[in-house]
Amino acid sequence: MKDAASASERFDAADAGLALLGLAAGSMDALAFFHLAAVFPSAMTGNTALLGLALGRGDLVAASSPLTAFAGFFVGAALAARIDLAARGRPASRVVVLLLAIETGLLAAFVAGWRLGGPPSHGAGAYGLIGIASLAMGVQSAAARLVGRSGISTVVFTSTLTSIAAAVAEALDRRPRALSCAALRQAGIVLSYGAGAVLAGLLAAHKPSVVFLPLLAVLGALAFLRRAGPGAGNPAIRPDASP
Repeated sequence: MKDAASASERFDAADAGLALLGLAAGSMDALAFFHLAAVFPSAMTGNTALLGLALGRGDLVAASSPLTAFAGFFVGAALAARIDLAARGRPASRVVVLLLAIETGLLAAFVAGWRLGGPPSHGAGAYGLIGIASLAMGVQSAAARLVGRSGISTVVFTSTLTSIAAAVAEALDRRPRALSCAALRQAGIVLSYGAGAVLAGLLAAHKPSVVFLPLLAVLGALAFLRRAGPGAGNPAIRPDASP
């Protein structure tokens, strides 16, 4: 137990991989918001607000974009969960690598669709790209959860910000005034998401380049998480789901 506890207080390749996944989500959200009907493939809270505003105005066309993102994310997360269930008894790290490989394929399809048809802001092409992007983010959300860093998410940050605020308050109330490793991890993920959005904004004038950003970030995350091995996060072997 002591070894596991001390390991959780060290930053390693798994943390770098998760940070890159956060960067991928931030860049994809910025990319889709500016070029694909103002939706967020990874931030379902934001899509809820957009959906509510559209329905409140009675604008069913505007509501269809966040609905497409919801559907894609849900299907991606459900697909990832089904793959995880089928892999019970195998190392969690292998499932993470498999899910990120699937996400890589989806993002490659996103790039291909964007490059072949251009970045459509509406119409069937836009809905297709929104669906693929959200599907990829749903798969990523499940993969990040399987890495097993407590309180870490690469796609939803409301509860993460609450945890960081609580950690800051606790740090101010004790000596030495230092954030825990868990809080620093959470802050790093939020910053990496923001960095992804900033990079996408900086590259917005170079559309042929910016579309590759989420894909490159996930490829980097895949390399780091393969290197991290089964010791990072969840136990190396999960119990078999069968009776």
